[in-house]
Amino acid sequence: MQITEFNTPEGLAVTDPEIPVVLEASTGRELPVREVIGDDLAHLMQLRMAVATSNQEDRALYLCPECFVPLALLSRKERRRFWFKHTLEDGRCSAVTRGELTQEEINARKYNGAKESFLHRQMKQWLVESLYANGRFADIASEQRWTGSVTGAWRKPDVSAQLENLKFAFEVQLSTTFLDVIAERRRFYTLEGGLLFWVFAHFEDDGRRLTQDDVFYNNNQNAFIVSQATRDASRAAGKFLLDCVWSEPGHGNAEPVLRRQRVSFDELTLDQEKQQVYFFDYAGAQARRVADEAAERASWPTRFEAWWLQVAGSYSSLYDQEHEVHQFPQCVPKDWNDWGLISLTPLRFYGKDMRLPVAMLNCFYSAKHGRPVGLNRKHFIEVAHYLAESYPRYLMWFRRALAVYDRAPLLKQQDKTGNWAKRVKAYLPDMHADPEKYTADQKHQRLFEYLFPELLPLPASPNEAL
Repeated sequence: MQITEFNTPEGLAVTDPEIPVVLEASTGRELPVREVIGDDLAHLMQLRMAVATSNQEDRALYLCPECFVPLALLSRKERRRFWFKHTLEDGRCSAVTRGELTQEEINARKYNGAKESFLHRQMKQWLVESLYANGRFADIASEQRWTGSVTGAWRKPDVSAQLENLKFAFEVQLSTTFLDVIAERRRFYTLEGGLLFWVFAHFEDDGRRLTQDDVFYNNNQNAFIVSQATRDASRAAGKFLLDCVWSEPGHGNAEPVLRRQRVSFDELTLDQEKQQVYFFDYAGAQARRVADEAAERASWPTRFEAWWLQVAGSYSSLYDQEHEVHQFPQCVPKDWNDWGLISLTPLRFYGKDMRLPVAMLNCFYSAKHGRPVGLNRKHFIEVAHYLAESYPRYLMWFRRALAVYDRAPLLKQQDKTGNWAKRVKAYLPDMHADPEKYTADQKHQRLFEYLFPELLPLPASPNEAL
């Protein structure tokens, strides 16, 4: 199996498009082209197919906001940079996006030229011979007319064959720019209950033609190659063999990985509704990866808490704790940033320019656990007195923590002298009289919201808290 890593490009829109804003037909919103195109190539290739298909079905996704003509999504040949183009250029709009030939004329020339090529004829023959070698396919034919019982239209696929209750249309993909042809065929075979199966003569790791990626990204990121070698292997094995190229999601922030392997047709998943045939389920793997990463991210506050409790338990004084975390984030476990525990969370703001609020983290973890954490105090009520006396700007959040963690019974039990009750009775009217004194210190708000999500929403002023 061959493995190749490939990069996803950034900034996929042309720098100065003729149509800088498009009208989203379903909502009536005007959207910047850069926002619509984005920087995710896989998503964009699927969007190209959706735009082409919707235009053919007379339900355009995007319109020109000036002339309301449906728009197509194109790319420059020499570099992957995309823009929107009028499907009809009749002079009514100030944005001129048409070249000397229409896209339909260009597509027709290239497609017809490729159809007549020697390689195209040879690949059809290899396909037919490979299907016969399998022994399971029936009605194998080349260039046989397929008349639709639903649409009334007809097509003539390169090779057609029947496997049990499913009829296949095999098309050899050799041309350069005919997205509309691809979209139109997908729609025809979807409506007619058939399954379109594109095959390539080759599929490069880099520098592929745009039309190859139009097929690849809309086929669950799988591509299939038919050659003399696969034909010979099919004959020898007595089954239909193809060379498959697919991508697998990378781990963490890594880019997808491109893999290659010779596979049997029997190993493929056939999805007539989506018009997809694939060996590796990229969408499923990506969904599992997203779920795994979500579960991992959900555990990050707990992992930070465990580390903090260890630090707090190892050093009895705030001075020693602050010294220990002075080099944050270098002092944390090495695996924290494998999936972004630091780089993708508010922890990324802490380091030389901003230090972790050691005392306040100790106070809030004390509230969560109902005992002093990292503070040289014997009882939890002493922690409450310490915060109310020394950090009034955190008192509203602390009151929120006391309510969420249900610490009122504990405070009442430990308030043997009644001093806590007296303090509460004193600071409540003071909050009304001097709200500025108790207004939350928002410097660390994102950190506390992240580490203590159960406390959301954190009040910003006494008026919100009382």
